[in-house]
This record gives sequence, C-alpha cells and structure tokens, in this order.
Amino acid sequence: MKSLSPAIEAPPALIELDKVVKTYRLGPVVTEVLRGVELEVQRGDLLSIMGPSGCGKSTLMNIIGLLDQPSDGIYRLNGREVSHIDDDELSAIRNASIGFVFQSFHLLPRLTAAKNIGLPLYYRRVDEGEIDQRIVEVLEKVGMAEHGEHLPNQLSGGQKQRIALARALVGKPSIILADEPTGALDPRIGQQIMDLFRELNAKEGLTILIITHDPKIAQQCSRQTRMEEGVLVDVTGQAA
Repeated sequence: MKSLSPAIEAPPALIELDKVVKTYRLGPVVTEVLRGVELEVQRGDLLSIMGPSGCGKSTLMNIIGLLDQPSDGIYRLNGREVSHIDDDELSAIRNASIGFVFQSFHLLPRLTAAKNIGLPLYYRRVDEGEIDQRIVEVLEKVGMAEHGEHLPNQLSGGQKQRIALARALVGKPSIILADEPTGALDPRIGQQIMDLFRELNAKEGLTILIITHDPKIAQQCSRQTRMEEGVLVDVTGQAA
C-alpha cells in the first residue's frame, strides 16, 4: 500500500489586509479614510494602486509600510499580525522588511549618494565592511556605479530616484513600496525608472507595490488595483 505524502501547505501571503479601516477624529468630526480594505499580495507580485487624490491610497501605503496603524481590521505581514504592535517593534520590522521610494526622493543633501544609500544599515549597526560592499552592489544594480561620491545636488532627478531605489534595496527587504516614484520625472526618465522596477521584479522576484496617478505606469504592472472612496475596486491580474 502506497503511503500518502503529507499535504504541503502553501506559505501565507506576504501581505494580507482583512477589513482594514482607518479613521481620523478632529474634535466631534470623524473622517473614515479607509473603509474595510481587503487585499492579498503574494511574494513576487508587481502591483499598482491608482485612484483620485484623497481616495485613501497614501493612507493605505502608510499602513502597509508600518508608518501608521489601522483603526480596525487585521494586517498580517508574512503571516504575522502587525495591526497593533508597539512602535519600537514596528520600527524594527519596517527597517528589516520594507524599502521605500518616494516621489521627492528624500535624500539628505549633505550626504553623498553612497552615505544616503547606507543609512538603513547604519541604523541596524551592520559592520562597516559589509555596508560598503552592499552599497557597491546596489549602485551597480541601479546603474549608478560611478556616482557614489556625488552629492544629491550634483545629480539629475532620474539619478536621484535611482539612488533612492538603491537605498530601498540595500537592506534586502521583502517589499518595495513606491509612492508616485515617476511623478517628479519627465516621461522618458520615468519610463526608465519603471523599467528598472520591472527588471528587479522579473529577475529577482522582488515584491513591489507602486502608487501612481499615471495609467501608463499602472498598466505595466502584472496586478492592478484602483482605490475609490477608501476601498479597493477593479483588482486585475492574479497573485503570483
């Protein structure tokens, strides 16, 4: 009689949002920004989130990025509920697991590109030799190997965004969250940045979430969502 192989359980989704609500109170006025958001993101997804200004997509990104916490509902990251843990632990998880890319780059003007890239690792107290090695690796990955000693004011907008992406990558995160990463760039340079995101997703299986107002950028993602009035609608594409 043949023995039956035990069933192999699929790993949990990397991101699970279950009826996530976010409200803000100003005196007697309560504003509900997120109204029961449901979302699953699997490892290796390239997901876009579109929507009009004020629909809640930046609030959603802040919650996914552990910069804010939901008022109600459940958020699981890699199978662990992180909806209401304390700030110190949130900071540690965020530093280890999530890389951020912003529209305005957020580079420190007095630090070289290399020093800006290394900041997440300095906070982790990683050995300096390893920091230097990782900086070289990510500079090459984003096509900026010759620019490590440049200050931000010596770089173009597209180059600044490549450095910002390198900073997001240097900690080897599980997720990259990009908030309007092409919004401050002209279309040609913006497309180059999007090509880089797609290459990282395809070749390295990196999970990337992109908030964008640009349909041309959103349509290049394998999964696409739209947010309207605090809920996600029109989710297209299957989880990886």
